[in-house]
Amino acid sequence: MPYETLWLVEKRGVLTRMYGFVTSEQLSAQNKELETFIQQSEQLLHMINDSTDSTGTDMGLRDLQKVNYAQASNLGWAIYVSPSKLNRFFASVVTQLMGKRGREFATIEEALHFLQDIDETLPPLSIPAKSYTTP
Repeated sequence: MPYETLWLVEKRGVLTRMYGFVTSEQLSAQNKELETFIQQSEQLLHMINDSTDSTGTDMGLRDLQKVNYAQASNLGWAIYVSPSKLNRFFASVVTQLMGKRGREFATIEEALHFLQDIDETLPPLSIPAKSYTTP
């Protein structure tokens, strides 16, 4: 699978890293996995999607309609990380269309700094080690 999903902060923040080319089928599987994380969360759950190492996707707008977790009442901030300005722009549009709180950043460091500032109840955040090798 060209992604990994892990707790950034147990039951409070989840990090998904995308790498390589991610198909719409793989994104669908990742979305189902995120639903499990959301169900386990006892408070607002912040999500960071780090696409720094992604080379692309074949996901379309129809795929976005299948994102079931977007309506969960316990979603906090949805943060998207990509060095691509165009990808960050599209992520911003999608977040707005879904009516969710979202921000986009060029680096994971910026994303963590934002999340730490916006939610003072979180413990100090750090970047978890990657469990994969980029293609």
